[in-house]
Amino acid sequence: MAPQQTMRSPSARTDATATPQDDSMTDRLALNSEDLHVRSYEHQMAHDLDVGVYAPDGETVFEAQYRLEAGAVKSEINTLPPGVYEIRASLDDARETRRRCRIGDAPDRTAVIEVGNGVVSVTERFPR
Repeated sequence: MAPQQTMRSPSARTDATATPQDDSMTDRLALNSEDLHVRSYEHQMAHDLDVGVYAPDGETVFEAQYRLEAGAVKSEINTLPPGVYEIRASLDDARETRRRCRIGDAPDRTAVIEVGNGVVSVTERFPR
């Protein structure tokens, strides 16, 4: 099931396209960015996760509700323009965490939201 989402800020990024040119297809490359990476380390339990992304002025720029089954992974691609945001995650309406993260086109500019053992965490970048 796809997450329920509200997006209030348009992204300036585009998807890769192919255009005909002289009887050949030329690919215009566009950079895709994984802005949010959500994953569950649970082995048996499913969880409800609410995620909010907020601009420095407090404006909500993205919200999503996920039903994370055990071992599930979700991604938000090209959802946010590059910048610094506060990421808030609430697990089963009981545990909440927040962190400021830089979102952008590089892997170290991805907000990683992880669920496991009844705990939710938000980190900036994938572990090395």
